[in-house]
Amino acid sequence: MAEPKVALVLGGGGIKPYSAVPLLKFLESNNIKLNLIAGCSGGSIMTALFASGYSPDDIVRTVVPGLKKDLFKPNLKAFASIARLPYCKMDKESALIKPDALRKKFREYFGNMRIEDLGMKIVLQATDFQTGEGVGIETGDLADGVYASSAIYPMLPAIRIGERWLFDGVFSAPVPVLQAVRHRPDIIIAVDFLEKLSPDPRGYLETSIHTGKIYARTIAAAQTCLTLNLQDGEVIYIKMVFDKYISIWDIDKMPAILKAGEIALEKVKDEILSAYQHHQQINK
Repeated sequence: MAEPKVALVLGGGGIKPYSAVPLLKFLESNNIKLNLIAGCSGGSIMTALFASGYSPDDIVRTVVPGLKKDLFKPNLKAFASIARLPYCKMDKESALIKPDALRKKFREYFGNMRIEDLGMKIVLQATDFQTGEGVGIETGDLADGVYASSAIYPMLPAIRIGERWLFDGVFSAPVPVLQAVRHRPDIIIAVDFLEKLSPDPRGYLETSIHTGKIYARTIAAAQTCLTLNLQDGEVIYIKMVFDKYISIWDIDKMPAILKAGEIALEKVKDEILSAYQHHQQINK
């Protein structure tokens, strides 16, 4: 009997995709093997961790404690460039946060692993900085691929991989379901990490975040609808909703992030099991 082919898709959302830990534990405990994981931005970090051998418990015990605010040191020259001060620049190679500490942390997690050598197929969604084209990273250095997928501009600069300058995949596919469709799985489990929109955003930062959320939701909704038309198998869509904005350095909110994952899982776990068992019967 051939087991159903299952693809997991983890959308972007800073550190909120760590709320997928309960889902990963659930899949493991029910012997549901993943044939593919497609990740975007924060979701690509979770994708790479799991595919490279970190268990859900490892992620909570060893990875999460290593997330510190000092990973995100400001690039004062980039800030100064906003005021057009001389000898200060901000472009695809220079953003508001220095990338060195974060890239060093990814190297610590993944060493010199290559994407194509992992035990399972993964795709990391990135965006071409110069053309806006979505790019699915399926080969090459894992640490660099994860950085490219999660480098949200203008906070973090793009990275050159091959002939492209790549940055955060959320700008081209916030929930990269179409990457999964290409591999024709029986079941797609797509996870979207959402924050409630503020009814009255104010100030530059808050209004920028607000409009960014609207942009991401619009693209994700359109691509999910297209997936439903193209996918022959089942699509299980999970919304992990957060009441308040969580920045990439709000590590102290990790207990609430994991709790949100548990709440969302309770709503869909029976649907996941039913779909898996249904395709087991079909494949007999």
